[in-house]
Amino acid sequence: MVLITEPTQYYAHSLQGQTPSNWEPLESHLLEVAGTAEKFAAKFNSGAWGQLAGLWHDLGKYSPAFQSYLRRANGFEAHLEEQTRVDHSTAGAQHANQAIPGLGGLLAYIIAGHHSGLADALSLDGRLRKEIDAWEAPQHLLQAAPLGDPALSFDRTDRQRSGFQLAFFTRMVFSSLVDADFLATERFMDRGRSVMRERRHPPLEGLTETLARHLDELTANAPPNFVNERRAEVLSACRSAATLPPGVFSLTVPTGGGKTLASLDFALRHALLHKLDRVIYAIPFTSIIEQTADVFRDAFASFGPDVVLEHHSNLDARRETPQSRLAAENWDAPLIVTTSIQLFESLFANRTSSCRKLHNLVRSVIVLDEAQTLPVELLRPCLAALRELVTDYRVSVVLCTATRPALDQRDDFPIGLKGVREIIPAPQRLYQQLKRVEVVPQGDITNVQLAEWLANEQQTLCIVNTRRHAFELFRLLQEKLGDDDGLIHLSTLMCGQHRADALKVVRQRLAASQPCRVVSTQLIEAGVDVDFPAVYRALAGLDSVAQAAGRCNREGRLKIGRLRLFSPIDNPPPLGYIRSCCDSAAEIIPDFADDLLQPAAIEAYFQLHYWNQCRQHEGDKAGVMRQFPPSIGRRIDFNFRSAADAFRMIDDSAEQVFVPYDQRAERFLSQLRAIGPTREVMRGLQRYTVGVFTASFQSLIAAGDIEIIDKGFAVLVNDNAYDRKVGVRLDRPGYREPDSLII
Repeated sequence: MVLITEPTQYYAHSLQGQTPSNWEPLESHLLEVAGTAEKFAAKFNSGAWGQLAGLWHDLGKYSPAFQSYLRRANGFEAHLEEQTRVDHSTAGAQHANQAIPGLGGLLAYIIAGHHSGLADALSLDGRLRKEIDAWEAPQHLLQAAPLGDPALSFDRTDRQRSGFQLAFFTRMVFSSLVDADFLATERFMDRGRSVMRERRHPPLEGLTETLARHLDELTANAPPNFVNERRAEVLSACRSAATLPPGVFSLTVPTGGGKTLASLDFALRHALLHKLDRVIYAIPFTSIIEQTADVFRDAFASFGPDVVLEHHSNLDARRETPQSRLAAENWDAPLIVTTSIQLFESLFANRTSSCRKLHNLVRSVIVLDEAQTLPVELLRPCLAALRELVTDYRVSVVLCTATRPALDQRDDFPIGLKGVREIIPAPQRLYQQLKRVEVVPQGDITNVQLAEWLANEQQTLCIVNTRRHAFELFRLLQEKLGDDDGLIHLSTLMCGQHRADALKVVRQRLAASQPCRVVSTQLIEAGVDVDFPAVYRALAGLDSVAQAAGRCNREGRLKIGRLRLFSPIDNPPPLGYIRSCCDSAAEIIPDFADDLLQPAAIEAYFQLHYWNQCRQHEGDKAGVMRQFPPSIGRRIDFNFRSAADAFRMIDDSAEQVFVPYDQRAERFLSQLRAIGPTREVMRGLQRYTVGVFTASFQSLIAAGDIEIIDKGFAVLVNDNAYDRKVGVRLDRPGYREPDSLII
């Protein structure tokens, strides 16, 4: 390395078609990124780390090779050399590693990955030893300011945790850098886009006051009955608890108790009182997220459609605006509705696009709706991430459930969360007060018997464990009832828009007291607000049974509703997790047959199943936490890429097929064929996809039902392969539905 001895202009970015006099000076870019990254990292008392990462991230651009690359790319050098990109990230990583022994290794991960993503230790070691192009930089940029230890509350008795703490800290500084770099580059390259970001969001104070008025109006106008009285009590408890210091909370409210808006009211009040920045509402299933976002938008209608930022894979392109697209990149908004998958996979991601938002989790309230759905095989890393957010990043977490899964730390559950505070003063009493459903075990039953029972009901919901069972039972009912408009099927064999249309019909028929018989997979259990007088449920885990009960007598119109719990002879539960849930529930039933959903029964179920399952693999079946061992001496060996690959909350083995379900889908598919996969086209088509198992996918291709178009996109082209009632037909030649596709 040679220090600059004569004035030479170096550039960070060029502008196509403009002379170098209009390009961005490199030092200006470094100082701007350093300042912004310092501001972001200062929120978790690490401003000096963000500043150094910003100053050094592009040191490799102080090289003749990179400057020549800029000139060639813009036509200012006439010789015809290959216009290959120049590695400009390794220089800063090497400098950090050398300038700051030990802790500089953390900065090396951050700087080396600011374009390619956080790497594994072996890959980083290779880059730190790599010979790179000669570079030169002003000495005042290279001098390292004193850099203290990360501002973390280390537990000296828990060395295993220390590795994860440092890795989590590294990811947070990385997020601060990459977002600062994106924003600074955008300000220079695309001023119009940058100005659009400056549009102010409504303040938390305004949101809090508006929601309070909305809830007070709902309470005042609600008919006086025991359900609405209990909902008012839940809201009052949430408002009282909002004053408590930040930390971990549990909101245990039976389904139908009004916990969605009450939990948001708690979150907004808590954020405002404790000077937090935003509320993030994480929901487990994309099938219900838009419903929740619409409930929130209705409450905040005076602020316009952009008040709620939705960020999930199933977002309808018609709901996006330019402002919401920009805010989704880094979650720079006061109220965000997302999925648990988006939240947790981002917390373990290594790619810049996924990590960019993470620094905006600092000083937030995170509401985890249906917290009991956190996957047991990934429970340890999920809880570890929440623990770090609460401990060192001033985050409050609300575990929002109908059946609290008892994630508290105990001797027999050491990976649990410490200091969980229940918002509801007496959850047991609330359960008894809100009890509107009796669970009646029915024992073994055939599909023919079950279809007979359902046919004799005027309004009923039957929930089963697999798509195949739902398909077969629905066909039996079709044979018995004919083409009845009130017979409805729901599963992910139907594309998202198809399911939304079907649910609209369900609600209309229920409201009009018309016949309505629904056969569904478990997708209807969480957050889908429907109210049936009678519900049938195939044997499942007691948490799932409780969710099914929440679709029965939801508004308390009956003295008591009945959920009939049956064991399907023709379609036994699939092997694996679902089977183990059913086995545990079957073991609990004899001891709690008088009230299968009482808190004592739920706790016994979790002790028998949830915690035992967790202990089998310590809640980390994929070995995510092994990728972050404690540092030895000055050596830090973190495997960020391997951890990201291992942390998968959903099985992505299914092939996605686009379905021309309606004219809008056909229009997007025509655009896909004509102009390719633009953002708008792909966003629009997300509501028209169905996951198909790989072997069946190949069979459908062989039968001519699916066409593969440009860039490998699959489109269902045979109208006979998609039924307007059930979606993709399981009775197509060669189609084999695996048990893994359960919803």
